[in-house]
Amino acid sequence: MLPGQSVAGRHVLVLDDILDEGETLAAIRDKLLEMGAARVWSAVLTNKDNGLDKPIQADFVGLDVPNRYVFGCGMDAYGLWRNLPAIYALKDK
Repeated sequence: MLPGQSVAGRHVLVLDDILDEGETLAAIRDKLLEMGAARVWSAVLTNKDNGLDKPIQADFVGLDVPNRYVFGCGMDAYGLWRNLPAIYALKDK
């Protein structure tokens, strides 16, 4: 979904729950710049430490999490647990 107002010449802050591989956040940044944004900042609640070369690094990170499936605080696992008040990780197999 595109912004409801013009971003031309504006500074835009994009918020996301997790920076995993970075493809989506990079595409959003690129689209906003294409639409004329003067600057695009990104803030993520969590940054997954997965060892990948990500096409974008968040400007602001709440916390780094290990390379495990995390849920809670808006992130779900199997469609569940999104509303938990803390962040948890599934057990390694």
